[in-house]
Amino acid sequence: MWILMYVSYLLMGMSFVLLGLTGLMGYFNFTVMNANHMQFALISSILYMFTETLIMFYFIITGKKIKEYIKENQCDIELYRGVIKMKMKLFPHVTINMVIVGAQFILGGAVHSGAIPGWAHGLMFDVAFLHFLWVIAIQHNCFRENTELVITLHDKVQLKQPS
Repeated sequence: MWILMYVSYLLMGMSFVLLGLTGLMGYFNFTVMNANHMQFALISSILYMFTETLIMFYFIITGKKIKEYIKENQCDIELYRGVIKMKMKLFPHVTINMVIVGAQFILGGAVHSGAIPGWAHGLMFDVAFLHFLWVIAIQHNCFRENTELVITLHDKVQLKQPS
């Protein structure tokens, strides 16, 4: 669990840097490692989508394991409500941001073909990137809450067991 959380943080950081660099490439028209804006956007988008999907599955799997742990150790089921609150806080924002970033990538092709103006694509990038910053903050808080919940559950079970 801890390794996957650390990997998620690493991938979040990489996604942040690559998406930010992709935006700068779009605004200032330069290449990175001989990749143009569209090629770099493809790589950035794939890494970003993988990262966000991994994080969503992390919370799905840990939520399921927490629920099993609560049942196995006959803990108060109210503790599981924290997992539900976390998912309700995190999943809508992650999903919306994935849709915005995905649409942003697709609209890049529309800009390239001249169907929409470049400024609209740039504005949508700004919205997507700012929302991604908000999502990173939410993800961090949910990782923290999830860790605290696991520690609390462990402590409650240890107190119930005779020495």
